Amino acid sequence: MKVGISKRTIDNDVRVMRSNILGYNAPILIKKGLYSYNEKDFLIRNLTLSNQDIQNISAAIKLFKTYKGIEFFSEVESLLNRLEKKVHIKTFQQVQNIISFEQIPASSGQEWLNPLMQAILQKQVLQLNYKKFNSTVAKEYVYHPYFLKEYRNKWYILGWFEPGNCIKTFALDRIDTFRVDTSLNYIEKNIPSAEVYFKNTIGVTLNNSDPETIILEFNGALAPYLKSQPLHESQQIQIETDTTIVICLKLTINYELESLILSYGNDVKVLDPKSLAIRLKERIAVDR
Repeated sequence: MKVGISKRTIDNDVRVMRSNILGYNAPILIKKGLYSYNEKDFLIRNLTLSNQDIQNISAAIKLFKTYKGIEFFSEVESLLNRLEKKVHIKTFQQVQNIISFEQIPASSGQEWLNPLMQAILQKQVLQLNYKKFNSTVAKEYVYHPYFLKEYRNKWYILGWFEPGNCIKTFALDRIDTFRVDTSLNYIEKNIPSAEVYFKNTIGVTLNNSDPETIILEFNGALAPYLKSQPLHESQQIQIETDTTIVICLKLTINYELESLILSYGNDVKVLDPKSLAIRLKERIAVDR
């Protein structure tokens, strides 16, 4: 009272701290004229962002903006507004001005990302109308969605495919439409961990086979590139000379892996397994 602070001012400050206006949501309890937190370990200062936090979030938002047309990425900037952007606006703008990412164009099917994410979170069974790549007619399938995956700017959904009694991947750009079927129970006992599920896979195509040891011999000129940007986390260098570099990978063999190897043209040779080398030769012959 000596400095002229009114009860109304204090009440307004408490209201702001209790709310999400500054992102605090402070559990403030007022009892018999005393103000306290009703959660013993709660501290507002633990929620305050450091300058380094703001820099990191600002860089992440700049990255999110490169994904054109994806709603939940474009809305991330509003998160920073709730996390003291006004206080650190200078830092935010500085980071935005000094960092640049490759612009990723919008891809077909992105409009399904948000509704499918909600279906996964709410554990909803879908009647999904899907048109295969080589078909002009869409078919309806009972589908239990588990998680979304991006690969080379194309989005996919993985879930339990009831007709085949297995986990199946669908490309979002081939989905015509879908609807929620509340009459069916959501199957979640078969939900795999995305990290484990794709640990030994490049891309999204899974053929239920075990990972194989793949040995590739590259032109020695590619050694710096292969060492700085490994083809996969399982990559190990077996031999390195002035003219060649031999690497070993532990992966399931699928279409995406084959395409990756073929992209190196004459600079790569498959040493093992022989079946993979034969498969690549067949693909080359068909392309010709």
